[in-house]
Amino acid sequence: MQTDLPYILALSFQKGIGDITARKIIQFFGSAQAAWNCKPKDLLQISGIGQQISKDFGNKKWLDLAFNEIEYCKNNQINILTFYDEAYPQFLKECIDAPLVIFCKGSLEFNQFNNKKISIVGTRKMTNYGRNFITELIEGLADFDVTIVSGLAYGCDIEAHTNALKNNVATWSVMGTNFERIYPASHKKVAVEMLQKGGWITEQPSFKAVVPEAFLQRNRIIAGLSDITIVVESAFKGGSLVTAKFANEYNREVFALPGKSTDALSIGCNYLIKSHQAYLVENSKDIIDYFNFNSKKKPKQIDLFIEFSDDENLIVNYLKTNGKQHIDKMSFDLNLKSYELMPTLLDLELKQIISTLPGKFYDLL
Repeated sequence: MQTDLPYILALSFQKGIGDITARKIIQFFGSAQAAWNCKPKDLLQISGIGQQISKDFGNKKWLDLAFNEIEYCKNNQINILTFYDEAYPQFLKECIDAPLVIFCKGSLEFNQFNNKKISIVGTRKMTNYGRNFITELIEGLADFDVTIVSGLAYGCDIEAHTNALKNNVATWSVMGTNFERIYPASHKKVAVEMLQKGGWITEQPSFKAVVPEAFLQRNRIIAGLSDITIVVESAFKGGSLVTAKFANEYNREVFALPGKSTDALSIGCNYLIKSHQAYLVENSKDIIDYFNFNSKKKPKQIDLFIEFSDDENLIVNYLKTNGKQHIDKMSFDLNLKSYELMPTLLDLELKQIISTLPGKFYDLL
């Protein structure tokens, strides 16, 4: 797919075409290059493509920009990942509106499934209550294999990144700007430090002007990259609630820090908990328990008289060796699709051999 890179980039730059439609076009023609060289009448066969889009489709200026962007990224140690690359984040790939292209810089290991990605988001007007929670949370998680994901904004975001660095925990910043302009500029020093243990992610190419909607769009990437999202402090409306909404839509667990009903910056968190859109979180122990980080549980002694199918044996032996696992990790390790695993997992649950846990995790009883 590397030879297709300029055409995938050009397609992502094309006006009027979003990530979902772009992937539909590539699937229809078999490659971005084939799509780029298609006839307008062929393009119109795809639902969602009208005359306006087909008229400008394949404009050489977008391909020229794509080649320029590849050269720019090469000269600035920026990695370009497309939806079709093996190194593209698998968690993000599961999201229906996953970016067609992301730009990355730093030491980013996306597909280490034992490493838990934890998004921490919240208000820019953080109080000492939120600050103390983030400090304790990351200190408590520092001994475990975690990565902290946030958006480099004022308040909760920068507090999360700073504490991660302080505790030698990997941290990723998902930006609403390109890497030419770190925003806010006052956080550039922290951002540069992150490149040593973590890094930067954006879907904005180097020539793209800063637009307010990009900061809301990047929230879906924050949620999509992560196992869980933690909302620290939030008013009733705000970007962190948008991130929580994306996380719920992607079937990821959301946690929220509760507060007094009279505190303006706890209203959003209390609402998430009250409406069952988030679990209540009070400290790092809640997250440690959720991921079963410090479990000393012995492997289950399976009843020798129960007969298992080959697929059941495969899963039982896998869980005996690896302990509690997410279905996506099982799917990856066992080289089986999630839908192929589900019937066998259900049979094992009915036989009372395994249990289904929140967040699509499975473990032996």
